[in-house]
Parts: sequence; structure tokens; C-alpha cells
Amino acid sequence: MPQTIITTNNLIDEWVNLEGYFSNNNYNPIDSQEIIYLKNTSNTSQKVLFCAPHALNHYRDNKLKIADVFTGSLCQLLSKNTNQPGLVSTRPFKDSKNLGFGDNFINRIADSVDRGLMVVDIHGMSDHYNCDICIGTGPNPSSRVTKLADRIISDLPEYKVSINCPFDAVSKHTITNFVQTKLMGDSIQIEIASRLRRPDRSVNDCQVFLTKTMNLINEYLV
Repeated sequence: MPQTIITTNNLIDEWVNLEGYFSNNNYNPIDSQEIIYLKNTSNTSQKVLFCAPHALNHYRDNKLKIADVFTGSLCQLLSKNTNQPGLVSTRPFKDSKNLGFGDNFINRIADSVDRGLMVVDIHGMSDHYNCDICIGTGPNPSSRVTKLADRIISDLPEYKVSINCPFDAVSKHTITNFVQTKLMGDSIQIEIASRLRRPDRSVNDCQVFLTKTMNLINEYLV
């Protein structure tokens, strides 16, 4: 499985191409490898870890849940274009150990938190909720989490951004809860409506959203 992402002149083409890895087997695991990890060894200071835990069909409480499509590819795009590391789960587990993820996935998160990185946990929600983006700040949000949440609201005024409703990332099955309560680190959960993360359906909307989001993150990291 490739550990680097495809380079094209068009972000949307790249996004769709990257998603092919996840969709080729109907969003089921293709091999035994647990993760895609983008280390990004540039000279840029590493401050966040982009994380996509549900890029494939996965389990919660031993029940199958469908993939948050185009989140694994979005995670890689953000990682590349902001020179920050990225982590995608590519082999979910049915048992509840490690929240249903493999040891490699959890260990990468723990290592990132140990190095002082904030986990940006990317998810997908349907268009039926009354918002474009939902930010879950978790049970113990730090000032770093609050700062990024405020920045998203102020820098993306054209989108309806909701805080902790309908998803607050307080539940024990979330990465954000795990990071904040078990690892004593910083994490924020970001749920994105389908219309803003499905470039196979809404090219223009996704292009604008992706560009604005990358600009926001790059400015936040300064």
C-alpha cells in the first residue's frame, strides 16, 4: 500500500484518486496493513496530527458502521498541503480493544501526543443536520482546542459551524475523548457535511471548502 499521496495539478482530482484506495473494495479492508501514516519530514514545525479513523467500514460495540467516505483521502490532502503528519485507519477490528483500532493506529496517536501534537480528528456527517461543520471539543477541551474552534468559526463565516451539537466528542468511543482523558493530550473532532466532502458529487463546493480549510490551517499553524 502506498505511503505517499498522488501529486496532481488539481486538488479535486487528487482527492478523488486518493479515495480510490478506500472505495476499491467497497470500503472494506484490502490487506492486513493497519494504517496509512504520512510522516512529513519537512522543516515545518509539527503541531497537529490529522487523523481519519473511519475511512473504511468499521465497528462500534461489535456492530458494523459504514465508512465516513472521503475522510481518509481528505486527511492525506490536508497532511500534504500543510506539512503536518496524517494518520488513517485502514484495518478496523471488531472487538472493542483500542476503540476497535489496531495497535499501530493507537501507538501513532500516543506518540504524536507525547510529542505535543494536537489531534485533529476528521469525520463525516450527513447533510440532514442543521450545520455544515460540527466541532466536538470533547470532555476536557484545552485552550488549543478552543483556539482552533474559534478560528474555524471566524475564518469560515460562509459556513454554518456548530459547537458540540449534534456531536460533542464526549463519548468514550471517540478518539478525542481517548486523547483527552487517557493520554492527557489535546484533540478536537471535526464533522463535515457530505456536500462539502464528496468531490464526486459536488466539485465546486468541495474545491472551495478544501482551499479555505487549507488556508485556515496554514494560518493557524503560524
